[in-house]
Amino acid sequence: MKKLSYSYLDIILLALPLMVSNFFYTLISFADVVFMKELGLAEQGAISFVALLYLIFFMISFSYTKGTQIFIARKDGEDKKSHIGIITDNTIAVLGIVGLVIFLVFHFYGLAILSFFLEDKIVLNAAMDYLVVRKYAFLYGFLGSVLIAYYSGISRVAVLAFAIIIMSIANISLNWVLIFGKFGFPELGIKGAAWASNIAEALSVFIMLAGIYFNKYHKLHLMFSFKLIKWEYIKRISEISAPLVLLSLIGLVAWLVFFSLIEKMGVEELAISSDIKQIYTVLGIPAFALATATNTIIGNVIGKRKFDEIIPLTARMIIISVGFIGIFVGIAKIFPLQILSLIMEDSIIEASLPIFDIALIALVLYAVANVIFNTVVTLGSNRISLAIEIIVITAYIGFLYYAFFIVKNDLALAWKSEWIYWASVTILSLLYLRFGNWKEKLKRSI
Repeated sequence: MKKLSYSYLDIILLALPLMVSNFFYTLISFADVVFMKELGLAEQGAISFVALLYLIFFMISFSYTKGTQIFIARKDGEDKKSHIGIITDNTIAVLGIVGLVIFLVFHFYGLAILSFFLEDKIVLNAAMDYLVVRKYAFLYGFLGSVLIAYYSGISRVAVLAFAIIIMSIANISLNWVLIFGKFGFPELGIKGAAWASNIAEALSVFIMLAGIYFNKYHKLHLMFSFKLIKWEYIKRISEISAPLVLLSLIGLVAWLVFFSLIEKMGVEELAISSDIKQIYTVLGIPAFALATATNTIIGNVIGKRKFDEIIPLTARMIIISVGFIGIFVGIAKIFPLQILSLIMEDSIIEASLPIFDIALIALVLYAVANVIFNTVVTLGSNRISLAIEIIVITAYIGFLYYAFFIVKNDLALAWKSEWIYWASVTILSLLYLRFGNWKEKLKRSI
């Protein structure tokens, strides 16, 4: 085989800063849950639920900016630098409006939304206390998503990693200060966790913007003029992003439904699942980073019209993704009690061990599925991507119905829905890459 545009080392060097970024970004919600351990199970369940609710809308924007990232990577591959700023500006304009609308929805209807999902009054009140403050991040948080996509698309992720590391450090420090009332600050409890997250996210956006101006990227890529808001660019970004937005939305809403059903089992079951979800998210960071790298790498080689490299590069990224996840899963399997005790009450650790084992198996499937599906999306195969999602979610909902309404009260069985979800994504994506006519479509479209 001829030499590919990206070696294993090239892929790892691109993915590592993204892994570091994702790790520290994930630490925000993880740290919130850890600090809530000191306040009680109800607060832990509440903050996990609202964090998931916030994540649903944040991931809509983040998934939308994957289209921006892919588009930027293609233009970078074509050496059309001036187009990159136009793409970025158009995305900022769209998501700025979206962020404002979501803020207003939660401002006026936040309690009604939470009441629809939560029955326990203590959990509901704690969740509302957190949401009242956390909703303000929607006014600027989406800008962070765009800047992450920009830095990822041009393969300049060092500033991105630095910004997110600082954000995580600031969040953890402010959590301690504001939740417990240190250094003369009032003891804000769960509201303090929300303020800590908001301030930390704002700091990361500032650092990313400063990096653009310091490196003069705004001049190189003609950014922030907002003079060329083009419907054709917005349409193209939206077409690329639609499958990822839908997949993210379906996945996160499925988690929301999953947790609302578990809440009806009891506070302990909700706490176990919330804590396992936090650990699951942290351990899955390498796979998430490799999926982001997939968008950049496949988008770049498409821009260079090197279509024969798409499958070999996807295979390399899957190998790296599974390799990193394998290391994480291996460590978790060797030290389960030590890992679980970081976030869990001692009283529920023993009951959580079977769920933890199920989550670790799901992570291996996730490592494959996330990379291969992002390749399908980057190819621009929108109808195929949407068809995959419809089939997958149908299977997933069917399994949830079986677990919650037929078998009932079997938390381990409910968690095996993750196996169904990611195995289905993998199989259907593989079938398309093997038998689909995507290469001919690419030749016609570029």
